[in-house]
Amino acid sequence: MKTCIAGLVLLLAAPVFADEHVTLVEQAISNLSHDYHADWAFTESSMEDGVTFVGRYDPRPRRDERWTLLSVDGREPTRDEIEDYRDDKEDEFRDHDDGDNEIDIVDLNTLSLIEEAEDYLLFRFVPVPDDDEDEEAREFMRQVDGTIKIVRDGLYPEYIDLRNDRPIRPAFSVKISRFLTRLTFGPAAGEGPIVPLTIDVEVRGRALLVVRIDESESVRYSDYEYVGT
Repeated sequence: MKTCIAGLVLLLAAPVFADEHVTLVEQAISNLSHDYHADWAFTESSMEDGVTFVGRYDPRPRRDERWTLLSVDGREPTRDEIEDYRDDKEDEFRDHDDGDNEIDIVDLNTLSLIEEAEDYLLFRFVPVPDDDEDEEAREFMRQVDGTIKIVRDGLYPEYIDLRNDRPIRPAFSVKISRFLTRLTFGPAAGEGPIVPLTIDVEVRGRALLVVRIDESESVRYSDYEYVGT
């Protein structure tokens, strides 16, 4: 009888723990700042196709003057590079001004606890595809493994990982052998809001048997400075 009662208690308690984990992860994600662009300046260092761009963002000037290209592969940029960079960055960050920049890739209904420690919790999840993605993209995302590490002190995601543990075939004659996206977060300038720190993307594979896919991008955000009123 005692064994049956103990088993019933565990059965009833399990969903409660699961609900607590969902609430915790949901709260941690909501603690990410979505409007830091309004009050914080920062430096962005990005590398794509072997070229490193270093730029500075400042929200105080008018919209088309917020981004300044500082260097390209360590040299002074040309006037055309400065103008192209500014246009590209303003287009890229327009969604932030429109409020369309929340992290919604984590399917809370698929959370499972991997590891629990005194200062963090690590969960696995199934990524949520964007609504505007086609069925091939959705099927690709269903084959990607997601992990999220939650820091207890401050309650925020230290990182969100998306990666594959086996080859993925998202379309006919396309094979992705390696897919990795990692987003990391942390406080801006010590006591500031929780902001992005790094973005790393790596995709390797083949298309039509002979076309090699080898793309990577790395972005670093630093030197956060409060410039709000």
